[in-house]
Amino acid sequence: MAESGSNESGRSHAGIIRIGGFAILFGLAIHIYVNSFVKQFPPDNPSLVELQQYLSDEAESWAIVHGLRYVAFVCIALFGAGLFARTSRPHATHPNGWGVVGLLGCAMMLANALITNGIEILAFVDFNRLGEDPKLFWLLFQITRVLFTAEIVTWTILILGFSIAGWSSSMLPKWLAGFGLLSATSGVLTGVFIVSILNEGWAVILIEVASLTGLAWFLCAGVYMILKGGRSS
Repeated sequence: MAESGSNESGRSHAGIIRIGGFAILFGLAIHIYVNSFVKQFPPDNPSLVELQQYLSDEAESWAIVHGLRYVAFVCIALFGAGLFARTSRPHATHPNGWGVVGLLGCAMMLANALITNGIEILAFVDFNRLGEDPKLFWLLFQITRVLFTAEIVTWTILILGFSIAGWSSSMLPKWLAGFGLLSATSGVLTGVFIVSILNEGWAVILIEVASLTGLAWFLCAGVYMILKGGRSS
C-alpha cells in the first residue's frame, strides 16, 4: 500500500512538472507572437495628432496583447509550480528552501506583470482622453518602462532560487543551474543600473543580456521538464 501511494505521488509530481514545461513553452510562444507581430510602440516624439492616431489605430491590437498576456500569466504560474515540484522532490538528496525563493520570485513577477498590464489597459480603455493629454500618456508609458525593468529583476529571483535548488538537490542538470546563475547575475546588474538603462545609457546592454538569457533559460528549463518529468537527473 505504501509503495502504491508513493507511485501515485510520483506520477502526480511528474504530471505537474510536465504541465509546467508545456505551459512555459506556450507562454514563450505568446511572448514572441505579441512582441514580434502584434504590439507596436508609439512613434518617437509624436505630435498630438500623431499620438491620437496611434492610440486609435492600435487600440484593437493592444486589446489582443492584453488578453493574451493573462493567458501567459497562467502559464508562468504553472511553470513555477512545476519547477518547485521538480526541485523539491521528496527523494532529492539535499532539499532546501531555495525552491521557496523561486516561488517568491514567480509571485513577484506575476504581481509586477499584472500591474503593468493593468496600466496599459487603462491607457487604451480611455485613449480618447489620453490623446488629449500627451503628458499623462507619456507618464504612464514611462511607468511601464520602469515596471518592465523591475520584471527582469523579479524573474531573476525566480531563476536564482530554482537554479540553486536544482543544483543542490541534483534535480536540475548542472549546466542548466549554472546558466541560470549567470542569467541571474545579469538580472541583478539590471536592477543596480536601472537609472542608466531608463536614460538609454551604457547599461542598456545589461537589460538586453538579462532578457535574452532569461528567456533562453525558461526555454531550456521547459524542454527539460517535459523530457525528464519526475525522473532523476
